Amino acid sequence: MSQIIALCGFSNVGKSTSLKYLDPSETFIISCTSKQLQIPGFRKKYPKVSVEDGKLVGNWLVSNNYVQIEKIMKAVSKTRPEIKTVVIDDANYLLSNETFQNALNKGYEKFSVMAKNYYDLIQACQELRDDLTVVFISHIENFGTDLDPSYRMWVTGKMLINQINLDGLFSYIIYAERYIDENDGDTVKYRFKTRTDGNDTCRSVAGCFEDKYIEPNMQLVIDTINKFESGEED
Repeated sequence: MSQIIALCGFSNVGKSTSLKYLDPSETFIISCTSKQLQIPGFRKKYPKVSVEDGKLVGNWLVSNNYVQIEKIMKAVSKTRPEIKTVVIDDANYLLSNETFQNALNKGYEKFSVMAKNYYDLIQACQELRDDLTVVFISHIENFGTDLDPSYRMWVTGKMLINQINLDGLFSYIIYAERYIDENDGDTVKYRFKTRTDGNDTCRSVAGCFEDKYIEPNMQLVIDTINKFESGEED
């Protein structure tokens, strides 16, 4: 069973940028939008996927098709042992894209189909090779009020909220944040949060992360979790 880690936050808080710390030789990125990777030198480090002599080569796929994404993940799991991390970037846009594709279709069945497709993808992320880590990147939403905010992973429709509790499928939900450092000339800085403030779904297994706030480095997150779960923590 593969490990799955959710990396969540609003736009422009450093989620995708944190991927620059991952080793390209061990990483496969699936982009759910046509947005370029936020990684210096990505065109050389992450060539797009192709099939050469019957073999899957490259480590960057751009797709918002559930069937293709799940097929590629299974192929990577079975045929690319050098890959240790699979990233699904901007996963919530799979829901957005399907919403617009079905906007003119009447009836409520389409919402059930959309919810099931998203749920099945998350399940598929956990059914890969044991030594694979899947990073599931999503936006968050405020389902409270401006005066009393509460945050969770962004979804469309009620089924993923009322029938499943999507956030509950993850043991690790790391929140990316942007903040003003008043001690450094009001400089805008970025960080990862490893546990909840009480009004959000940010979480990690107790004892895994010593600090609540850490460097916005996805490799650091993966290494910390792997060491903790294997009993190798300092």
